Amino acid sequence: MQQEYREARETKDKNYDGRFFFGVKTTGIFCRPSCPSPVAKEENVLYFETLFQALEQGFRPCYRCRPDVEVAYTNGNIRGTFLVKEALEKIYGGYLHDHSLGALAAEVGISDRHLRKLFMDNLGVPPVAIARYHKALFAKKLLIYSEQSITDIAYASGFGSIRQFNDVVKKVFGKTPTSIRSDETTEEVTEPLSGKSLTRLLLPYHKPFDFGQVLSFLRTRAITGVEVVTEKSYSRTFRTEKTCGYFTVTDNPAESALELRIDSEDIRCYMEIHNRVRRMFDLDTDFSRINPQLATHDIMSKGMTDGHVPRLPVAFDPFEFVIRAILGQQITVKAATTLAGRIAQKAGLETDHGFPPGLTRFFPNAEELSHLDLSGTGITQTRQGTLKTTISAILDKTVNLSHNQSFEAFHRDFSALKGIGDWTVHYVAMRGLGMKDCFPATDLGVIKALTHGEKPPSNREILTMAEAWRPYRSYATLCLWNL
Repeated sequence: MQQEYREARETKDKNYDGRFFFGVKTTGIFCRPSCPSPVAKEENVLYFETLFQALEQGFRPCYRCRPDVEVAYTNGNIRGTFLVKEALEKIYGGYLHDHSLGALAAEVGISDRHLRKLFMDNLGVPPVAIARYHKALFAKKLLIYSEQSITDIAYASGFGSIRQFNDVVKKVFGKTPTSIRSDETTEEVTEPLSGKSLTRLLLPYHKPFDFGQVLSFLRTRAITGVEVVTEKSYSRTFRTEKTCGYFTVTDNPAESALELRIDSEDIRCYMEIHNRVRRMFDLDTDFSRINPQLATHDIMSKGMTDGHVPRLPVAFDPFEFVIRAILGQQITVKAATTLAGRIAQKAGLETDHGFPPGLTRFFPNAEELSHLDLSGTGITQTRQGTLKTTISAILDKTVNLSHNQSFEAFHRDFSALKGIGDWTVHYVAMRGLGMKDCFPATDLGVIKALTHGEKPPSNREILTMAEAWRPYRSYATLCLWNL
């Protein structure tokens, strides 16, 4: 592995950015493989699987290649169990801002001692340290890409005080927050009102990025009152554990980034929303392996655009998508969207007058929907029964909606419910949870794309063909839908 990393570093291979980092002992700086700086001597180099390992050993991020800003470390070379990945995702969402390590461990079903051991065994860094680094890294992105005041950034990043914020940022980056902002931004930054809208936050992506294609996909599925999709933007309402609000996403191709604007009374939700939106628009997937593999298959290449597979739009709210998928069984996308809108309307969770036109309500959560009378919505009794069974399974945790589980485990639990077929399981795993190797073989769009002549291929024939597209069958499905 070290020889592979050395060759990637010496050739400045961008395909390895995020897969590993390297530190230079003589400078105390760590970089990504494609760093434009002169190639360091091998005897002066240390390799790290994650950015956190480099920070833990006292290295500071390079200000030329900016591995802490330009690389999606949440999608780096993370080894370990699904428990580690689940705990990491909660940390990335700010769980430890107001919860203890013991509470985090309980969330994933183990003791805090066992959780610390798993982190040290798999990542070489304890969970509390990773949370501290993540807060500093997120704060740096806000300092560079947002127009929030430094005070607001401190609290939005999860710090309990300005003093703590200054101390941690200076220790990690060797600069104060004020210095970072003045050194790395060129535009004058205004000071908006504390606790209100995040006026501009950039979410960098690697080109190509067909934002219009993603919007087209989302537009036909937008739930009335909850989502608004225009020719140039996506907006929706949201609720977190402690607050609510709305956000809008637009493209900024000149910056190779999406622009995210969040409006919420509690700025501490920014970290969670930021991470969920990155996942929603598939910004962190490493396509350097997916594109070459699928491009070798003739039918896949026809569903690609300039050699790039479509991005996988992942639901912002997995539970909401489960309901959508069940409603969509054996009916059109348009009909399912209409029914989902009726559910949101009947739930009556209205927004206040400060929300933009079209964003008039929130979608109910599992507890709220379990008490909702769905009569008069046009949903059949059979489908209502499936919804009730599924909601109960989610509430009692028989079914887990985390993507940090094996597809086999999710398939076993979800398909055991009455009324849930194989298509629904694969579709939810793919679009609701963002799993990369799902394949709804019975989907009509898939069957049509694979049909040559009058007779469509059998289910067995389709599954046999799909074996060649592992472990990226979700992206293969998108290519087929493009056809």
